[in-house]
Amino acid sequence: MRHQFLVFLFGSVLMFALTGCPDRHDDCRCSYCDDSGCWACDCDYCWPVDNEPCADGVTCDDGYLCTDYGCAKLCGHQADCGEGEICLDSGYCGPEEAPDTRCVSDDDCGNGFICEPDESGELFCVPGCQSNDECDEGFVCTSCGRCAPEENPVCGDSKVFCSEDAECGVKICTADNKCGLACDELEPVCPTGQICIEAECIDDPAPVSPECVFSSHCDAGHVCINAYCHATCETHDQCGFGEFCDLGVCKADYRPEF
Repeated sequence: MRHQFLVFLFGSVLMFALTGCPDRHDDCRCSYCDDSGCWACDCDYCWPVDNEPCADGVTCDDGYLCTDYGCAKLCGHQADCGEGEICLDSGYCGPEEAPDTRCVSDDDCGNGFICEPDESGELFCVPGCQSNDECDEGFVCTSCGRCAPEENPVCGDSKVFCSEDAECGVKICTADNKCGLACDELEPVCPTGQICIEAECIDDPAPVSPECVFSSHCDAGHVCINAYCHATCETHDQCGFGEFCDLGVCKADYRPEF
């Protein structure tokens, strides 16, 4: 399936390729850790495991064991393990089979995954694109894992919200067709997750200095979306400059303002 939309991936760092596993079992399963984190793999793709990497000379906290997929929690029963894990016969928590996760939007999926319908129309988290070869002619694979037009390769919501400034009130209609904020490229100030390009705040298409891979890398009360730590919220007043509370998370406010 070729994707023609927009999502998240750290370029080559987080590609769900299968080359990172040093050894594979007969059923293709394996696990490994590298500079981008820890991963579990099957015959088709790899998915992130929220463990701290470890190696010779690097010890894990009490109650954890250093394994191929990082510091794994010791267990005696399934209840000892977290979501997405099983208690292995070897006495520690290991990753389940590849996650078949239902979703409503891309934000419900892990980094590198996008929310797509199956043949029945049910929505599931599946791996996003990894290279331009997976996209149709005229489209490129963005850092978010979705294919986007070559002339506007940005991440974020692919819906068109405006076509001219007059539709946005005091805001401007940005290159990604959203009612956004103008900015000064010399002293840029934009909402979390956006950068200043050609005097416009737009969703960061390729984060240069990722703040996070997992939400656990962010401070309490924050979640990881497209490599940025976003504050959680209950009201718009709890969000920062140019943001609004969208389904419990502070995001750039792309709504018109008259």
